Amino acid sequence: MTAFKERLDKELSTTPRFTQSLQKNISQQAHRVNPTTRRWQYPLIILGTIVMLLFIIELGPLGRSEQAKQTSFVELAQQETIKRYTMIFNADMETFMAGRPGWTIGQKIFELNDDKDLLQQLLQQATVIQMYGDNPFRFGAIRDVWAEFENGQVIKMKIFLNEEYIVIEDYHNKSFYRVNNEDLAKAYLDLALKEDDIAFGMKGLSIFLVVLFVSHFFVEKLMRKKFNIPKGYVNKGHQRVSWIIKIVNIVLVCLFVLKGLILLTVVIIGYLTVIVVSSIFIDYYYGREEKRHYLSISSAIVGLLLFGIFIIYIS
Repeated sequence: MTAFKERLDKELSTTPRFTQSLQKNISQQAHRVNPTTRRWQYPLIILGTIVMLLFIIELGPLGRSEQAKQTSFVELAQQETIKRYTMIFNADMETFMAGRPGWTIGQKIFELNDDKDLLQQLLQQATVIQMYGDNPFRFGAIRDVWAEFENGQVIKMKIFLNEEYIVIEDYHNKSFYRVNNEDLAKAYLDLALKEDDIAFGMKGLSIFLVVLFVSHFFVEKLMRKKFNIPKGYVNKGHQRVSWIIKIVNIVLVCLFVLKGLILLTVVIIGYLTVIVVSSIFIDYYYGREEKRHYLSISSAIVGLLLFGIFIIYIS
């Protein structure tokens, strides 16, 4: 072979143009799975779950301030008429649970004229007091009361009840008032204890959760049979992400229970939304060929339907 022939072969790429090391590097790059996406997908799912829940809660009563414009609810009660109010048991002095109807599971909603007149009389007869020394609220019933007046103004009160007198704390201004009227005190105490709806709220919530889990079991069984969806996980990544979401959900439930937020409908809605969105996303991402996302979608529809019925029933 002449020198001209060797030169021609090189120009026509008869011999390799790339060195062996360069060829090896190109081959490795072509067959390598991008690790960046896998490395960040788990933290992103967790972060997205938490951000979504906090965003939904922020839209609800926890992120809203209903500061009353009046300096004293006594003056407001003398000038305006109570439109409606809600009441719920809450012994925690640092939190306030009552709110607009539909915001909290288990709270009583008072719209009857006799009930509204009774509260109006209490507020009109309240006189401001100074609190010193021992806590005077170590006895009697404690209720959070949210009241809306006809002009739209809202007040939040913690009411401490016994058969002799009533002490009311303005939750916004942290000022205390006392009503020295035994007849009113006894009447309002009887009204507060007439139906302990907090028990119904927890009982009803427990029944709802049982029905929800049973419905989920049967719906999942039906969908697996109809679309021939196998059990178990698609791969290790699917299993890892699923367990991460389960752990996050368990931690959130424990946090809500400890903070007393489990009865807030906005928290429950946010929590269910997080579960639904994360489940559908994960099942679709890992098992769309096997139609695994049909399981999460059908369970979400049934769960949200049951929850809607439950909220309508207790409202």
